[in-house]
Amino acid sequence: MKAVFIRRYGGNDVLEYGELPAPVPRAGQVLVEVHAASVNPRDWLVRDGRYLLARFAGGFPLVLGSDFSGVVAGAGRGSRRFAPGAPVFGMQTALGGFGAYAEYVAIDEDVLAEKPMELTHEQAAAIPCAGLTAYQALAEIGRVGGGTKVTIVGASGGVGSYAVQFARALGAEVAGVTSTANVALARSLGADRVVDYRQARFAEVLSGQDVIFDTIGRESLRSCAPVLARSGRYITTIPNRRSFVEAFTSRFARALAFGSARSCHVVTVRADGAQLAKIAAWIAEGRVRSVIDSVYPLADARAALEKSRSFRSRGKLVLSVKP
Repeated sequence: MKAVFIRRYGGNDVLEYGELPAPVPRAGQVLVEVHAASVNPRDWLVRDGRYLLARFAGGFPLVLGSDFSGVVAGAGRGSRRFAPGAPVFGMQTALGGFGAYAEYVAIDEDVLAEKPMELTHEQAAAIPCAGLTAYQALAEIGRVGGGTKVTIVGASGGVGSYAVQFARALGAEVAGVTSTANVALARSLGADRVVDYRQARFAEVLSGQDVIFDTIGRESLRSCAPVLARSGRYITTIPNRRSFVEAFTSRFARALAFGSARSCHVVTVRADGAQLAKIAAWIAEGRVRSVIDSVYPLADARAALEKSRSFRSRGKLVLSVKP
C-alpha cells in the first residue's frame, strides 16, 4: 500500500511517501480502505519526536495519522459490527500504531462509527480527533447544558469550529474568540457573540462564564479567572507544566470549597465510537458541519503538516487518499 511514514524523528525531510505492507486486522479489528485522512498537530509532534505517547506506537517505519474515513475491506476473527463495504470513520490511537496516512488501516471496530451519508469522506475524516476533543471537553469536563455560558478561544480552528457547534447543540450560550478574518465564520457556526482578539481582549469584555475552552493553549486559569463564574471551569487542550500545576492546585481548592472554586482541566482525547455516532447524529440533523480549510493529496503530506504547524488554518486540513 502507499503510505506516508518516518524511519526516524526529525523535520519535514524525514517524511517518506512510498510502499509498505498493508496491515493485517487482529481479532476484534477491521481493515479499512482509507479514502481520506485528516491532519492534527500531534501528527507533526510525532514526526518531531515530541509526542510522548508515540513510544507506544511501535518501532519504525511509523505511519503517521490518526483520523480517517473509508470503507471496510476485511475483518479479523470475531469482528461483526461492520460488513465489508460499510462506510466508517474513526480515530486510531498511539496504542493502535496510528497509521491513517495510508491506503489501509487496521483498527478496533468498537472505536468506529458509521459515516453519515450526508458527508463526503473528506468531511468525515475531519471529525474524529478534533470532534472528540471538543465533545469530551464540553460534555464531560465542562458539563455543558442548557443555559451554560461558554467561551471558545480559537473558535475558527479545527477543534474550535466543532466546539462552537457542539456547545450550541448542547444548549449553551456561546461566545467565540477569533481573529478579524474569522468573525463571520464563528457567527455562521452559531456563536451568539464573537470577540475579535485583534480589537479587544476577551477578558475585558466577557464575564460570568461557566466554561472557557482554550483550544489554542495560550491562556491559563490565572489569565481567565476574571472572566469565569465563581465555580467556572477553564479547559485547555495543551498538557504542559503550567496546566498540570493549575489543574492539581485548583482541584484541591475546589474540593476544599465544596465545588464552588474555579478549576483548571486538561482534556486528553480518547477514541470513542459511541460519541462519534452522537456527533454523526447531529450532522444528520443539520446541527453540525465540518469546516475544511484545504485538501491535499496524500503525497503532499509535507505541505499539509507545515500548514498545520502555522496554526493559521480555518477548520481542518485533510489528505485525500483515494480521490
